[in-house]
Amino acid sequence: MLNLKPIGLRLIVTISIALVLGFCWIIKLFVGSNSYTLSRLVILMSLIWFILCAIGFSDAGSNIPLIVVSVYISLAWVMIWVIRLWRKRFRKSDLNTLKRPLLYWLLIPSAIVLPLLLGYLDVFSLIRFKLSEQALCSYVGNVRAGKVDLAFEFDHPPRQIGLYTVTVTDLLPDGTVRFITSSHGIFDKAGFAHSPKHSPPVLGEDSYKQINQQWWYYYQSW
Repeated sequence: MLNLKPIGLRLIVTISIALVLGFCWIIKLFVGSNSYTLSRLVILMSLIWFILCAIGFSDAGSNIPLIVVSVYISLAWVMIWVIRLWRKRFRKSDLNTLKRPLLYWLLIPSAIVLPLLLGYLDVFSLIRFKLSEQALCSYVGNVRAGKVDLAFEFDHPPRQIGLYTVTVTDLLPDGTVRFITSSHGIFDKAGFAHSPKHSPPVLGEDSYKQINQQWWYYYQSW
């Protein structure tokens, strides 16, 4: 379950609305005719899809069920678009609609692909991390200062830190702080590691992906 602070959620929703409406405005501008109107349903679906991708693909790990659902939604949406285009092609009454500029017909494919591409390029992840970095740094400081009882709270109840829900926190002997925020794949988990002086130590099959000089994505494998 996704647990976002109201301020962060409002910001993500606002950015998503602005991007989708801006994209639709550009399409309409290039179309250049009042007769080429964009369906409110298409705009609403594009907006909902963008917001879902922005929230779902912005955590540290890859959520397999979410990816599967996204694939099915994308395929269903593309099929509806293809059927609609096919009907316009063979219905004489809709020949004028078919002649609309290419950008008009690219709206739905673009609305589907763009959020997935942004998720694949980790754009959503980096935005969510930047919005939460200050809170994460504060949490790491508390862990190192002994304000978090790790012996008692290693596997603690969900804790909201920034825009992430932390479920496991670990302090390694070298001072590296690691914590889990999401699932990754089918059996693995993912989160973040803070190690400002050197690369985090690799334990077992764990792995890392660097974000900046201090922070790393942390993947816990079994």
